[in-house]
Amino acid sequence: MNSQADARSGPFRTAVLALLGLALVLALYPLIRAFFDFEIDFNEGWNGYFQLRALAGLPLYSGYSPFFANNYPPLSFYLVGALGKVVGDPVLAGRLVSLAALAAIAGACGAIVRSAGGGRWERWLAIATCVLLFAAFAVDYLGMNDPQLLGQAFATWALAVHLGGAPSARRTLLAAGLVAVSVLIKHNLVLVPLLITADLLLRGTGRTRAAWFAGGIALAALAAGLLYACAGSAPFTMILAPRTWEVDRAFLFTVEILGRYQAPIAVVGAGLYAARRRRPAGLILAYLIAAIALGAAWSGGAGTDINVFFDLSIALAIGAGLAAVELRERGFGPRMLALFALLANAGALFFAPEALGRFGVDLAGDMADRARLFREDRAWLAARTGPVVCQSQLLCLRSGKPMLYDSFNATQEMRFGRLPKDTLTGMLARREVAVVQISDLPARTPNDPPGVQAYPPRFVNFDDDVFAALDRYYRLARVGVSGRFYVPKEMP
Repeated sequence: MNSQADARSGPFRTAVLALLGLALVLALYPLIRAFFDFEIDFNEGWNGYFQLRALAGLPLYSGYSPFFANNYPPLSFYLVGALGKVVGDPVLAGRLVSLAALAAIAGACGAIVRSAGGGRWERWLAIATCVLLFAAFAVDYLGMNDPQLLGQAFATWALAVHLGGAPSARRTLLAAGLVAVSVLIKHNLVLVPLLITADLLLRGTGRTRAAWFAGGIALAALAAGLLYACAGSAPFTMILAPRTWEVDRAFLFTVEILGRYQAPIAVVGAGLYAARRRRPAGLILAYLIAAIALGAAWSGGAGTDINVFFDLSIALAIGAGLAAVELRERGFGPRMLALFALLANAGALFFAPEALGRFGVDLAGDMADRARLFREDRAWLAARTGPVVCQSQLLCLRSGKPMLYDSFNATQEMRFGRLPKDTLTGMLARREVAVVQISDLPARTPNDPPGVQAYPPRFVNFDDDVFAALDRYYRLARVGVSGRFYVPKEMP
C-alpha cells in the first residue's frame, strides 16, 4: 500500500472522522438555538429592521430616526430580507443563512486543499478544522442574524476560484465578482482581495492582472454608482464613519485570541512554513500571518468582536489540510498524520468539554426558559405606549416598536461630534422616552480609584452620563432576561 493510500485510511481517517463528528455535534447547538426566539446578539434586531425595510422597498440610508445609522453595505439586507419573506421571519432567515455560510466556507477550504493535490482525508481535515474552530470559539456569532459569515463565504470562494486551476482571465473575473459580492455584504472583508492582488502581482500573467484590475475597478465603480444614484452620499458617510479605537483593548483582545488559537497557529504555521515552496502553502502562510496582524489592528475598534479574526480560522483550516499534504509527501504515515490532525485542533479539543456542557445545559431547558422570559419582556414592552429606547433591538422589533435609537452608532456619532453630546441625556432629562431598556453597566463604578481606567468593553453602547441621567430622571420598573427597564420619574 503506497503512502497516498495510507493517508486515506487507518488512524488518520479515524482522527479526521472523530474531529468531523465533534465539529458537527458542536454545530448542532447554534442550529437548534436558531429556532428559539430570544436575542443571541444585539446585532440581530438591528439587522432585522433593515431587512424589513429592504423587503418593503424602503430606503436603507434615510427615512428613519436621525438617531439610527446604517453602517453596513446594502446587499445582505436584500438577500436575507427576500429569504425572510419565504420563511416568514427575517431574523430566522439570517440565522439559517449564517449556518449555511459556514458550510460554504468549510467547502471552500476543502476545495482549496483539493486543488493543491490533497487527498480525501486531507480535504476533510480542512473542512472539520474549519467547522470545529467556528463551533468551539465563535458559537455566539455562529447562527445569528448577522451578515459577516455570508460575506466571508463569498470571499473564501473567491480565493478557492483563484487557486482552483490554471490561471485564466475568466477565472480571475469570476474571483473578482465574488469579491465584489463579499464587500457589498460586509465592507471589512479586505484581506482576501489584498491576498489575491499580491498573488497576481507576483505570479499572474498580463491577462490575469488586467482582468483582475479592470474587472475590480469596473465592479467597484458600478456598485458605487448604483449606491450614489439610489441614496446619494449617505451610504458612504455612514459606512466610512470613524469609530473609537483603544490600544489596551486591542492588546488584551488579541492576547485572548492568541491564547485560544496558540496550538493551531504553532502546529499549522510550522507545517505551512515547511511547505512554503509548494503552492499555495506559501500564500496561505501569508494569509495566516496577515489575518493575525489585521485582526489585532481592528480589534481595538469599538464594536468589534471575534469576527475580526474569522480570517484566522479560515487560514488555519486551509493550512491544516495543506500541511497534511506536505507531511504525506515527505513520507509520514497515517499515525503521524493522525497526531498532526489532533495537534492542529488541540485548542478546540481542550475547549470542547466546556462547549458541550453549555450545549447540554441549554438543551435541558435553559434555552426554553430564555425564550419564555424573552416573551414576557416582549409582552411587557409591547403594552407600554410612547417612544422606547432599546439596547436589545430585537426586543424592540418583536414588540412592534419603531426604529428610534441605535445605541452603539449614536454613541459613536456623539463621540465624534456628528450628534450633540446631550442627544440621549437631553431626551432623558425631558422625560421624552417612555421606556429605556438597558443591559450595559457603566464603564466605571463609584468604587474605582480616581484615574484608573477599566478595561474597555468590546461594545460601548452607552457612555457614563447616560447612567447618571437614568439615576436622576428615571426609576427601575422591571428586571427581565433582556436587562433592566426604566420609566420616567414623576416631574418635581
